[in-house]
Amino acid sequence: MNGIVKTPPVVLVIGLLVVFAPGLVYGQGGESALIPPQSNAFGKSFEEWNVLQTEYVLATELGGAQVSDTVGHVRLLPGDFTSSTPVFNITLAPGTPFVAAPFLVFGERYDTGPDDDPLALAPLLKDIFANLEVRIELDGRVVLDGSGSELKQFMWAPVYFDEPVVYKEPIPRADVNAVAALWVTGVGAVYHPLPVGKHTLIYTVRSDFFGDSVFTYDITVSPK
Repeated sequence: MNGIVKTPPVVLVIGLLVVFAPGLVYGQGGESALIPPQSNAFGKSFEEWNVLQTEYVLATELGGAQVSDTVGHVRLLPGDFTSSTPVFNITLAPGTPFVAAPFLVFGERYDTGPDDDPLALAPLLKDIFANLEVRIELDGRVVLDGSGSELKQFMWAPVYFDEPVVYKEPIPRADVNAVAALWVTGVGAVYHPLPVGKHTLIYTVRSDFFGDSVFTYDITVSPK
């Protein structure tokens, strides 16, 4: 999760990334591992699950918090703000759904100056997502592949967290320091439980604003 856009007086940070294709590919025959974004699966909406997962990543990575990675029986997968090619080793119990937003942008509070305002930043956010390309592969099979408006059904509008995610230490942003994350928007992904065995989930992202990144989740589903 890396890359920074400096647009004085605000700074936006990009998180979990994901790439490119001439048209949206969703599934590719048979039942897709992805939960349809219009659904309310496992007790929450698509938006709610992705906001929870991105809040978890921000709280653990930038806030230094010790918080649960599980809500009900749904696992929230981790993220990384330091490497553009991280690899995560994940173990899930059989029957465990999981969430990992492939791409996120969040607004911040600073030690001086105004908070990031998603309404004021709407033109910039529109440009960021218009020039975004995302590809998700699971066990060598493409489950999502599209760009720009083709990804619209998997996007969620800016949502404020119930409480700001306070950083463990201020983060320099141009001539100010960010002290907390306030809201998040992005491209989301919620998954059905995977069969017992080993699986590989790969997120590849191309962004004109934040560059390219590849996130790999090596997932083991085991009853032990």
